[in-house]
Amino acid sequence: MLVSKQTPLVGRGRDLDRLRDAIDATTDSGAVVVVTGEAGIGKTALVEAASDHAVGFLVLRCAGHEGESPTGFTALHELLHPVLPRVEALTPRQRGVLRRAFAVEDGPPPEHLGIGVAVLALLEEVAATTKVLLVVEDLQWLDRPSADVLTFLARRLTGGPILLVLTARSALGTVPAEHLVLEPLSHEDSTALLAATAPHLDEATRNHVLREAMGNPLALRELASLPPGDAEFPVRTTPRLEQAHLGQVADLPASSRTLLLLAAADQDLTVTDLLTAAAGLGLSADDLDPLERGGHVDVDGDRVRVRRSLLRSVVYRAASTAERGRAHLALAAVARDPLRAAWHRSVAATGRDEALAAELEAAASRAVSRGARAEAAAVLRRAADLSPDVACRVRRLAATAEVARQAGLPRLAQRVVAEALPLAEDPAVVVRLATTDIVNALMAGLPASGDGVLSVVRHLADHPAEQTALLWAAAVREVVLPHERDGGQAILAELENVEESGEPLRQIALGLLGRASRPRDLLPPSTTDAGVLLSAGLLAELLHDLGAAHRSFLACRDRLRHAEADGSHALAWLACVRVLVGEVRDGAADAARAERTATDLGLSSVAAAAAASGAVAHAWRGDDVETARAHERSLAQPCEVRWISTTARGHWAAGVSALRQRRFRDASAHLAGVEVHRTTSLWALGDIVEAAVHSGRTDTAVRALADAERDASAFDSPHLWMLVHRGHALVGSDPVDRFESAVAAGLDSPAVLELARTRLAYGEWLRRGRRVVEAREQLAEAVRLFTTRGAQGWADRAAAELRAAGVTPPRSAAGANLTPQEAQIAGLAAAGLSNKEIAERVFLSHRTVGAHLYRVFPKLGVTSRAQLARALRDAAP
Repeated sequence: MLVSKQTPLVGRGRDLDRLRDAIDATTDSGAVVVVTGEAGIGKTALVEAASDHAVGFLVLRCAGHEGESPTGFTALHELLHPVLPRVEALTPRQRGVLRRAFAVEDGPPPEHLGIGVAVLALLEEVAATTKVLLVVEDLQWLDRPSADVLTFLARRLTGGPILLVLTARSALGTVPAEHLVLEPLSHEDSTALLAATAPHLDEATRNHVLREAMGNPLALRELASLPPGDAEFPVRTTPRLEQAHLGQVADLPASSRTLLLLAAADQDLTVTDLLTAAAGLGLSADDLDPLERGGHVDVDGDRVRVRRSLLRSVVYRAASTAERGRAHLALAAVARDPLRAAWHRSVAATGRDEALAAELEAAASRAVSRGARAEAAAVLRRAADLSPDVACRVRRLAATAEVARQAGLPRLAQRVVAEALPLAEDPAVVVRLATTDIVNALMAGLPASGDGVLSVVRHLADHPAEQTALLWAAAVREVVLPHERDGGQAILAELENVEESGEPLRQIALGLLGRASRPRDLLPPSTTDAGVLLSAGLLAELLHDLGAAHRSFLACRDRLRHAEADGSHALAWLACVRVLVGEVRDGAADAARAERTATDLGLSSVAAAAAASGAVAHAWRGDDVETARAHERSLAQPCEVRWISTTARGHWAAGVSALRQRRFRDASAHLAGVEVHRTTSLWALGDIVEAAVHSGRTDTAVRALADAERDASAFDSPHLWMLVHRGHALVGSDPVDRFESAVAAGLDSPAVLELARTRLAYGEWLRRGRRVVEAREQLAEAVRLFTTRGAQGWADRAAAELRAAGVTPPRSAAGANLTPQEAQIAGLAAAGLSNKEIAERVFLSHRTVGAHLYRVFPKLGVTSRAQLARALRDAAP
């Protein structure tokens, strides 16, 4: 029975109108539309019909396919292939990033987000001369590196007329987009579609097809295409629909079916590659003709691909193991990329093969070097499967887990560790697996396996260096995660039993758990190891040594500039400390970057921590709306895996915001939440006392001060002594002496903002006591400190007090009203960087950078880039 090849678009009028409206609206800035629905529901047909409306657009396409090989950026290369000559318009760095990503040239590994920025820059270059429509089908089957870049683009398409249309089986919750959900066709629309595509069906057959297809357009067409008299109609299941697809190619010559299998086994083939591989199997170019005439493959320029993803999957799965193996070997023989060749040979392998495993391992190393870590993880996993020797297999699994963690594939890393750890015997490999598991769980918010670590430690009894390294990682986890039982005591017991080695890891671990004899001697450590530097920063926080914490986290960040996952982790911690030492704008910018990167990589714990640090920055800046939003994002994780510092710092930010607005009861309610993290609760002491005093709960303030005074004495921290003295002054205990002592301690502390708060509180007290002249001095200094450090909300409050004392405050410094990102971009522009160079630094498009500078100039009162440096110097402390 003949079925028309052109299936009309029935029942999708509203959806088509919405897509056409999105196309019409794409004039100056970008947008994203996600079309979702089950297989066969008509996503491709809808997008094709909408594409016909995109007159004047350059249409770029790519598609994912089930069973796609993991070779990195395959789909991205397919999408960008027509515009790759335009890379010459990019900066040298961006050109190099794309060329390394596409394995055109060798070089250092490009950053994951750097690839995204380079692609965005390329598309905006194209969009400067013509509107662009990007059509990406079956996102769920795309190779992971390409999918990551497209997700990155979806969040940043603001710099030109670019419309990104994605189709997927299910919704993409993390992508800001207009969503079109395609539902099954109504009975009326199904009947109309069937009448148009198979008008000669008898009534009984038509009713049966309608009942079995259940509104799925593909099922309607496939079931209607069965030969007359076929008594067994398949129910609406994938195997039956696959049989319908196989029926479409059953009449092809055997040689053409083999050629179709070759095309199905690798969707990123040139015509030359396909025909060369085909020649190796005794086929010729003539065998391609029936595939083209039958509409089974598309030949577009020098590229060839199977037209429909379902057909590709069906053809591949229907082939025997031997047939697939021969196809992959033929493709390996013509592959130009060594990784792609090795992958094809590995798929064809029928047994373990050390030489092939070693080749894959080397290829994975090259993939890492060009930034394709997800691809490298898949290749390493296959290398492990092919390894005859158990020790080699476990070593490669350990490498797989760590690369997967760095690629933002935390659940894959967790599964691989669980598989490999019981088989591991080499102490170094055991520690690598266990440490990867700990860090992975911490950063991605996965359940931790605390008891397992101690059992592994005991298993390493004759290897003190490895024991120490693992106990150090466990100690870091212990101080970060919430815990019901005192796991720290068990870790301490093991640390004290371990022979001293692996310094400074052992001493830092003891310090984190409160047992180091002279912990301050460890700060900052004389090492370049990023993990040690990060843990030293955590130790410095516990010791309330903000200067050492600041230096340690800065050094850690510098070591991890090109490591996106671990770099975002370092930035999340650094951001909060930068705010505390008065670098509010830099802290806010670091928090925003860390949150974006961690979100892109699926590191939910790091993203939440960065949001909390950002909330603290926004609270000091006086941006109450952004404070509330960041606080809400910081609490998105389940509390059992959320870092205790994240919970505390989010509540602290909300409390500071309420306190600045003199909502004292609300402030007290928020600040009650900081108690889960002792360090943060001590940092918030001044706020807790102020809120309690003004809420009529002086007894609460007195108790908090008594506890904190013991800590200030034990740690000998000027920062804490400043807060303690200020708190006593606020409750009325020797106010003059206490305020003077607080100011003196603050001058010895890097906590500049708390010093400004102390001067503000002192000035308010003096003014109320009619000691106006003395009050002016304190209030004027508070205004200066708040303003120059970017705490504009608090500067406004101090300025109001200064006016009440009879003094007109100085005009706000230039730049005081810049957002953190505007301040960061303005600083880079003042340093002489071009918009494109700035874009590479902050992971935005160069057009978005230009838009930020367009807003910055009037805020600073300048008209050219040459004036930026002086304007920003005037705002500097």
